[in-house]
Amino acid sequence: MRIPCPQCGGEVRLQEAGGFPACPFCGAGLVLDLSGVRPHLLYRPRYPATNVLPLLRRWCDRQGLPAPSIVSPPRLTYFPFWRYVREGPPRLVPAWPTLDVRWADVQIPEAEQVFYDPALVEGAEVVESSVAEAATRQRLPAGEGVKLGELVHVPFFEVAMRIETSRLAVSVEACSGRVYASAMPESVLARRASGVGQLVTMGLGFAVMLAEAALLPPAWLAAPAIVATAFVTYWVTLAGTKGGSA
Repeated sequence: MRIPCPQCGGEVRLQEAGGFPACPFCGAGLVLDLSGVRPHLLYRPRYPATNVLPLLRRWCDRQGLPAPSIVSPPRLTYFPFWRYVREGPPRLVPAWPTLDVRWADVQIPEAEQVFYDPALVEGAEVVESSVAEAATRQRLPAGEGVKLGELVHVPFFEVAMRIETSRLAVSVEACSGRVYASAMPESVLARRASGVGQLVTMGLGFAVMLAEAALLPPAWLAAPAIVATAFVTYWVTLAGTKGGSA
């Protein structure tokens, strides 16, 4: 089977219908899909596996969660996405069958792009595309004016981590360090809600103490009110901590 290269126009001879061929003239990585032949790109990772735990700790801190521990070593995996260009930022849609919520809104990596070459993945796992581009495009909202999609492989570190007694599967995008989590267990959601509630309580208590200091000028009158507010804020926060860890 012979196909024209979309980059240079040279004739590419395919030995088999599947796989990821390359143009022998310009070296462009290609993908053969039901809707045609287009370039096949690869995003180069920027973070090594040693950065995964610090990235997860920062993510948990932003989510109001305790520090995590890694259950299994990070495994570098390249996942396929159809990339669509429209008015505004590009969009990534999984090119393999999945219902996992972590892949619903993957952002475009900010990293070097190169033509796909098996030698560049350096032993990492590569998930092959199994959803046709035309089928994916038909599911996109009407009126977006999308063009034909490009196949891109994005590197992720697949990790199983533990937050207290709950186990959670996450994917750490190896280009920007973004963390994408599967559906969180109820215990993790409750722990996060408890942490947010404590921050709100402390913020309200601090605001009340500032108001008392401003509205009660005499020090002998303002001091007892501020101390009482601080005590109540501490007691409420401590009660929330015990309730969240129960």
